[in-house]
Amino acid sequence: MKDFSRDERKRRAFLRVAYVMRGMWEEKGSSDTRLLLPPLIPDEYVVHGRSRSGGSLREHVIPRRVICVECHKMLEAGATDEEIASYIQQRLLIVYVSEEERDLLDKGSNLNLRQRMPEGWCPKNGHPMERLKSAGIEWDEIV
Repeated sequence: MKDFSRDERKRRAFLRVAYVMRGMWEEKGSSDTRLLLPPLIPDEYVVHGRSRSGGSLREHVIPRRVICVECHKMLEAGATDEEIASYIQQRLLIVYVSEEERDLLDKGSNLNLRQRMPEGWCPKNGHPMERLKSAGIEWDEIV
């Protein structure tokens, strides 16, 4: 077994997901949002913060479905695995939230942002935390 640095293991994890996503997309025209979960992408690479309310529920700040759809568009446009991996790495972030905050984000009777971002958000250059911001969720970075 080779001895890789943490940064190299992280880079390889995202590149591995991009490669598998490309293969699935080429073979069946889609992939699976579960590619963006452990064990392919360990939480240590994506946990970014915790709600100031002290939440303990994992919440992807950009829904995995949104990330996958954009990656498929990038693949269709000829993006490389490195470009896909970079896109995923910049946007696959988790913040721990409370149950009330998750309900506020997800439920149709509230913001209904379970599998989408707020209206007008741009997948290419929109701020990743816009979904939490629109729900008024304040959080602190975990370092």
